[in-house]
Amino acid sequence: MYDRTGQTLLYQFETERREIVTLDQVPQQVIDATLAAEDKTFWTNPGVDVLSIARAVRDDLLNRDVVSGASTITQQLVKRRIVGDEVSIQRKIKEAILAIEVTRTYSKQQILELYFNQIYYGNQAYGIKAAAQAYFGKDLSQLTLGQSALLAGLPQSPSSLDPSQPESLQAATARRSYVLGQMVEMGTITEDQAAAADVEPIKVAGVQITQITAPHFVFQVRNQLQELLGGDQGAVMTGGYKVITTLDLTKQQIAERQVRTWVDKLKDRNVWNAALVSIDPRSGEVLSYVGSVDYYNRDDPRVQGQFDDAGIGLRQPGSAFKVFNYVTALKNGATPATVVVDARTDFTGKADPKNMNKNTCGYCPENADQQYHGPVTMRQALRESRNVPAVKFLSQYSGIEATIQTAKDMGITTPIDPAQVGLSLTLGSKEVKLVDMTSAYGVLANMGVRVAPTYILSVEDARGNVVWEHKDYEQKRVLDQGIAWLMTDILKDMTDPAKSFIFGSWTTIGRPAALKTGTTDNFKDVYAVGYVPTLVTGVWMGNNNGEPMSSVDFSSAMGPGQLWQAYMKEALADTPKSDWPRPDNIVTARVVVAPGAYGGYGSGLAPSALSPFSITENFIRGTQPTQPDNWYVEGCPAADGSRKPALQLREKAPPEWQRYTDAWVAGANAGQYSYGRYSWNVLGSQPCPSPSPSPSPSPSASGSGSPAPSPSGGPTLPVTPPPSGTPLPIPTVAPPPTPP
Repeated sequence: MYDRTGQTLLYQFETERREIVTLDQVPQQVIDATLAAEDKTFWTNPGVDVLSIARAVRDDLLNRDVVSGASTITQQLVKRRIVGDEVSIQRKIKEAILAIEVTRTYSKQQILELYFNQIYYGNQAYGIKAAAQAYFGKDLSQLTLGQSALLAGLPQSPSSLDPSQPESLQAATARRSYVLGQMVEMGTITEDQAAAADVEPIKVAGVQITQITAPHFVFQVRNQLQELLGGDQGAVMTGGYKVITTLDLTKQQIAERQVRTWVDKLKDRNVWNAALVSIDPRSGEVLSYVGSVDYYNRDDPRVQGQFDDAGIGLRQPGSAFKVFNYVTALKNGATPATVVVDARTDFTGKADPKNMNKNTCGYCPENADQQYHGPVTMRQALRESRNVPAVKFLSQYSGIEATIQTAKDMGITTPIDPAQVGLSLTLGSKEVKLVDMTSAYGVLANMGVRVAPTYILSVEDARGNVVWEHKDYEQKRVLDQGIAWLMTDILKDMTDPAKSFIFGSWTTIGRPAALKTGTTDNFKDVYAVGYVPTLVTGVWMGNNNGEPMSSVDFSSAMGPGQLWQAYMKEALADTPKSDWPRPDNIVTARVVVAPGAYGGYGSGLAPSALSPFSITENFIRGTQPTQPDNWYVEGCPAADGSRKPALQLREKAPPEWQRYTDAWVAGANAGQYSYGRYSWNVLGSQPCPSPSPSPSPSPSASGSGSPAPSPSGGPTLPVTPPPSGTPLPIPTVAPPPTPP
């Protein structure tokens, strides 16, 4: 298996490690040493040593045990490839009979060539060429006489004669002396040559033949190759295939280094492991893949390095799963300006909103900061990763089963039972694979088109024929490109400090990029998945023994968010900046939403002449709001003399939920972190507009004309409405200590 350039060997899978040679490629001194060590009569015997067979029969009869009996080269070949190495007289007789038959069928040259390619020399080296490389790091043609004699003597007992092991070096040296002496006896070398070879220092090269590059990646390659070949693992291990993988070695090295760096930085927060996957969303090619911080760390239960957390591990993605909910809501007619009320809610409708606790609540999800922010748009809810609005969007617009189907269409392979997850689905309660999450976000990066991930570019068989290539692959549209673009447009806020005061400074990479993070309630898993048009990357952090990370001064933005940031900056250093093209079915319209990073609240309706503020928002053509906002006429007398409510929170919700909205409006749940919102007194009684064509406010009810107090405790502003579309100043306040 090679990297995508075909130049760097990542690993070689095999049942037996060998490189085939022809007999004319084996130096004569290696042939002579082998015959001297194993079978002096090879060229003339019928395949067996008759005296050896006789001794074996005698030992069996006298001692009821096979204690002696040397085998010819042909017998060794038969034992190795056919009858096995069971110690019994029956096996020895079978071996002799078959050796005679092999000698009748094949020439001596063919038998000797088979021997040199089949016999085990120890250290996972099968065949003489692999042995020369394993022990001395040399080609056969470069072996000295002493090295040739040492290799020739190894098949007798590869483990006890292993020259790379200090305890075996003396035995290996003695065996080499024996082989050299037999060569002198056969007349193939002189005594002086033998003496010189016998004093050669034995210097084993120490080649790590089991070294593996990108270990978890190559095991995924093996799995995919097995699927492509449609056979068992044996076909992969012994088929002689050459595989060009998708691995970008430069990005892989960046990924491994950044994973190590950030895990080391965060160990004081009890972070000991991480995984990272990076994919080209246009082709599905997996470019970098880190399954754990250290593949060779088997001892630390928090690491368990050989376990692949990227492709095998099932981990809760937390809020990173919300994307599937919001995408489904967009498919069902919601927009980035659709408003729900962020107020403490029991979604079973049982609890009193003024007295909700563990004993009275049915299902009462909390926001990460345990604060509530009233009427929020989809964009604000997702940008600030608010949990209660996410559950409301799931219940009111998306639906559990439809959201599960969206996740499946985009690439999530984990089976999800709607009855088991319920409304907690959107908060990432179901475990998924990191590689699936990364691939699914790739659908957004690829403007709604899914390309299944691949680890392989091409496969050649042992004869050099291309048997499979990653071309003409399926590109399946699973999302309208306008919906994919809208979701990306919202997620881009997460990497823009000017739009996200919570996440932006932690995750910006200096170019258009989209991102979503996630954290589980118990801090066992933290997630970040983000992308640019050409690269999507997912990150998981945690501990493999389930030990929670520190919840103090730590968050998904600080952990996987910053790892994602560091990796993407470096991996994209030589890639030109780019953005997603705007689809034809996207239109822009002004809506009543407070501007700025601390804004986002509002009605989401079309502005009227009396609207206090408005911003531009993007929509699928036909979904932009046409109903004008009427905040500043509510509370005024109606034709029948009655008065309308001071604020209508237009929420597509069951009537019984209105009590939670009312509780929030009353100020009970506004929250510590109001960020200076609601400075304009939109929640109190407003002066009635003048009946004249040019609206002007009436005096306040108290007649003082003074500003009404802000229910959030923030600064107050005059109640005179500004011209339509004029943004109000949003106070600059400090965000909470760490992102949710």
